[in-house]
Amino acid sequence: MIPALPFRLVVVAVAAVMALALPRIAVAGRCTTSLISGGFYCGSCPDPTTLPSPCVPGEEEVIFDLDKPFGFDGTTTSSVTMRATAKSACGAGFEKTEKVDGYMIGCWGPPDAAGCRSLRTPSNGNFCIRIDDEQLGCGAPGDQCYGVRTGQIAISNAGAADRFICPPKDETTCRSTRGDGQTEQFRLWVGGFCSTNGCAVNDPNTPADDIPGPDTCVSQWGATLFGYSRGQTGKASPPGFYHWKSGTFDLEVTSGKATCGALGDCLGNGGHRSPWTLRVVGTPRPGSKVPCLGADACSPLLEGDPGCL
Repeated sequence: MIPALPFRLVVVAVAAVMALALPRIAVAGRCTTSLISGGFYCGSCPDPTTLPSPCVPGEEEVIFDLDKPFGFDGTTTSSVTMRATAKSACGAGFEKTEKVDGYMIGCWGPPDAAGCRSLRTPSNGNFCIRIDDEQLGCGAPGDQCYGVRTGQIAISNAGAADRFICPPKDETTCRSTRGDGQTEQFRLWVGGFCSTNGCAVNDPNTPADDIPGPDTCVSQWGATLFGYSRGQTGKASPPGFYHWKSGTFDLEVTSGKATCGALGDCLGNGGHRSPWTLRVVGTPRPGSKVPCLGADACSPLLEGDPGCL
């Protein structure tokens, strides 16, 4: 007869088996809390219309969808370019660009004497980025990383800074300015994201049906600073563009993104060495009010229109 194992060893063994069988959530940080950003997200972003309004009295809520082209040029769309590190399975030089959709909930503040407004971007699920789910395509068919899926859903978890949008100085571009009325720029600071990848794919043609599986994991992205570039190599972030005429924005940042699971094995977890480029283009959802400029040529609506803030 085999001797009975001590109770403590049995518990440890069972826990180890369960840990191997269950999907993995990041060990620490805001991704393990009871916040909206915590846990696994597969298939699609939360429905922003079902979330509690993050805006306070005196603010106006707006939902920006990330799946439409930029109002200024009609062609620029949301995307992400993922890059592999030198010591990863895919190796230096490999990159993959995917489409992005999702939403951002913002809270418009009232105008000041100069016509500037703050667009507050609250935390806890009010910003969701969904990366298109395709084969990574690293190497040749049959290789370890060729069939790994690119799909991810990243949800904001930390607070974001309020950012001013001021009236434009150029009627040909209708591009927002900063507080000095001269610098054409739109900046947005998002404190962090929880990004789920490795979801189980039921049908590659219907990603909304993806569910958590044994390879599902969550990685924590740090602060994402759109429009804050100070010239450091690998952290380029050109001045953002809020287009008054259409009420849309275009933001881009190149910075390191943590990755886990099979995707992390293929691309490398040292994201700071091979930063990703994330571009988000936001369009106000129908029914959302937009800031107006009276009789100015860059105003999105005529003075007195009920759709104006």
